[in-house]
Amino acid sequence: MNRLIYYWWIPDYKKFSPSGREYSENMRFAPKQGRGVCEIASWLSTELQSSINSVNIWINNLTDLENSRAPDGWFGIGNAHWVLITGDYVFIGTEYVEEQQVIMTREQLLYVLEQYKIFLEGDYNDPNNPPDPIDVEFIAEGQDAIDMYNGLEGSHLVPYAC
Repeated sequence: MNRLIYYWWIPDYKKFSPSGREYSENMRFAPKQGRGVCEIASWLSTELQSSINSVNIWINNLTDLENSRAPDGWFGIGNAHWVLITGDYVFIGTEYVEEQQVIMTREQLLYVLEQYKIFLEGDYNDPNNPPDPIDVEFIAEGQDAIDMYNGLEGSHLVPYAC
């Protein structure tokens, strides 16, 4: 699946924040691109926030999993998002929005993180001049992502979906 992460201007914070929705979309309706890209954007904005250091930690963890903070791939839960890694597959999901689950490869997530890092290193303080969206690829979203991840040999299983 190919989607885009857009950047929304947040007036109260005077900064851009990643979103899986186009700026013109009504928040009361299902996102046009689906919920998988919304989960990735939400994870970036709530777990990594605007910390280049956090992005670097994740890049290092993903490129050298065996020597990472969670060599078994059980990165667990943050504010509301689960990150589980089995082999080359990464599951990112939340127990709060049933459809908002995604599975992707480590390579796909590394690409997103590198692009997010470029955004964070930029100077985007003009609400009328948003940064370019991030191209995102992932394998599946929603229940398909849960089923695919839970079906992997050695999977940690999605704890809120068992």
